[in-house]
Amino acid sequence: MQHDQDDLTERLTAAMQVGVQQARATHKALGLPIVIWRDGRAVWVDAETLAEVPPPPPAPPRAMPRR
Repeated sequence: MQHDQDDLTERLTAAMQVGVQQARATHKALGLPIVIWRDGRAVWVDAETLAEVPPPPPAPPRAMPRR
């Protein structure tokens, strides 16, 4: 059961990261600002500087459960 939850969590995290990257690309292409979380608060980032916003760090690897 835990393995199924871990797999679902990984798939959801990957899907969210793809969605964030697509949103950043769309905002950059259209010249629209985007809101990001920085230093504990929501801030607006101009499209011109959007490339400077680092992507989220990759998830740490997880140990495979023993069976």
